[in-house]
Amino acid sequence: MTLPHLARLALSALLLHSAAAQTWGAPASWKPFTYARAAQPTPVRKPGERVMLQLDGTSGTLKLTLRQLQAMPAVRYATLHRQLKQTFTYQGVTLRDLAARGGFAGKDLRVYASNGYFTTIRASDYMNEPIMLAYSADGQAITTLQKGPLTVVLPAQPARLHTTEYGAAWVWYVERIAPLT
Repeated sequence: MTLPHLARLALSALLLHSAAAQTWGAPASWKPFTYARAAQPTPVRKPGERVMLQLDGTSGTLKLTLRQLQAMPAVRYATLHRQLKQTFTYQGVTLRDLAARGGFAGKDLRVYASNGYFTTIRASDYMNEPIMLAYSADGQAITTLQKGPLTVVLPAQPARLHTTEYGAAWVWYVERIAPLT
């Protein structure tokens, strides 16, 4: 091997080790997000109330209703939905807060839709940016025609979140989130 090749290998190993060793620490050390509403007491699921989201955590499965999701801290921001070619003001729960609730914050996420689609969202993205699982658009429940009732929404900034690479992160009809194993 040549010296430049060995240097590239060493640098690659160092970068991979640094990325793998990333720890997020306690929530107090996380990048602060601006919340539209603080957490409310979690309501008890009523008999017959529909489960909207399943979190497959490391210590079991947590099933949440819409009312329970709405009781969690909420973020709100306007962003362009590229497929619908329309800007909405979305409100929902950050993926970071959902991952923390499921016991897997800081791990890459697998987000599953009811239509069989799934994608991976990197921890470095959702831990640092307020990527949300939205349950309302312009103050109304998200309809099926608007890709609801639950959809992953990316903030307008940073601009890198609106490149082709991140197009797959807009998951519609979300029903389940789990850590990537």
